[in-house]
Amino acid sequence: MDGDLVPASLGVDAGKIVFVSSRGWEPAARETIDLAGRSVLPGFIDTHVHFRDPGLTYKEDFLTGSQAAAAGGFTCVVDMPNNKPALLTRERFAAKRQICAAKSVIDFGLYAGATQPDQIPGMVDEGALGVKIFMVSDPKSKYPHDPELFTGDDGDLYDVLRLARDLGVYCAIHPQNQQLFTSESRKRWAAGTTGPRDFLEAYFGENFVGDHTAISTLVEMSKAAQARAHILHVRTTRSVRMIGEARSEGVPVSSEINPKYMLLGEEDMARLGPLSTPYGLPADQRAELLELVERGDVDVLATDHAPHTKEELEPGWKDAWSIPFGNPQLDHVSAILLTLANQGVLSLRTLVRVLCENPARLIGAYPTKGTIRAGADADLVVVDMNATGTLTDAECYTKVKWSPYSGRSYHGRAVATVSRGAIVMKDGVVTGKPGHGRLVRSPNHSSEVRA
Repeated sequence: MDGDLVPASLGVDAGKIVFVSSRGWEPAARETIDLAGRSVLPGFIDTHVHFRDPGLTYKEDFLTGSQAAAAGGFTCVVDMPNNKPALLTRERFAAKRQICAAKSVIDFGLYAGATQPDQIPGMVDEGALGVKIFMVSDPKSKYPHDPELFTGDDGDLYDVLRLARDLGVYCAIHPQNQQLFTSESRKRWAAGTTGPRDFLEAYFGENFVGDHTAISTLVEMSKAAQARAHILHVRTTRSVRMIGEARSEGVPVSSEINPKYMLLGEEDMARLGPLSTPYGLPADQRAELLELVERGDVDVLATDHAPHTKEELEPGWKDAWSIPFGNPQLDHVSAILLTLANQGVLSLRTLVRVLCENPARLIGAYPTKGTIRAGADADLVVVDMNATGTLTDAECYTKVKWSPYSGRSYHGRAVATVSRGAIVMKDGVVTGKPGHGRLVRSPNHSSEVRA
């Protein structure tokens, strides 16, 4: 409860937690479930997923994506706008919201795209939690970072930040120095060095200069405009410190790390190649990031669940610029993180903070979500910290049916997921019904934009 494990009885009625009793008090109930020996945590919240619906549903749709989430203990996800067509108008947003509501087995939120600013107020009125800004566009494949969603002009970027501020929502921003990325890419194309490692070097930049220059720009813009900037794909100690120092000065910025940056290393890139691009950080850097998470310097862990088929990724061994990149995460990532908790690398308290409490605060849903207390939604994950085994592709619910973590052993796993009082996963079997999920809206937005 509130991040601390306590022996308690928990009462649920009409989708809400109605009591938490640490004194053994248990009123009469229609059904009683004995979870002795297991831990009950708030349901995990993933504020960064790509479910490919609409337009690219051969990879994933909102049913299979939400099932993969439920399998991993997630009770709420927030989906990105890089669909086909991209989420850039009120009409497209409303249509996607209807698709998601009909398919999802868990609650969900949606981001609006940023490149048609006149449409953003309408998308926020339709329920967008925030605005997703891509400061990156793939210089060759054009996907998954669609040029239609690319905000490459600093003036446009600043205007969107101020617009989101006036609407009462935040911006989730993929930071990148596009000019450096394109320049470094062209050098490698000319030299014929186009494998996964070459892509990583161009994408990150020497000493992560691409990350650091972009984040510096975002910090200064957020400070000037007092606009909420949630900075995605943070992967260096310097980036975390830049964001933390800015926040200590009152700048409304926050940080997100994708667990795969800490869980997929150089050895995984050598083995998996394009299935693990562009992660592959050195062991010492991954250890530093884990330490920062445990210390409380990182706000949110979010998976960047990005499913692609193995067949479309395979050409990346020869030309990593010719393919989309990203990989599915939701089925297995919580088992790896719980294993780290058993190993003493991350505490359960930390996992609750970065997977439950802080994500709920980010999207404006706390304390309705992200905590176990009377009055909150009964969004829960039951964890068996003694469960052991080996992760496999066969158990995956994601439509692409593979995971970069398959073959790894785990010690600790989500064994049941409860969404607003309904059991949507039990013992690895997803039982949630399509249409159960509800849209999570921003509680802060204003339909009146200041002049």
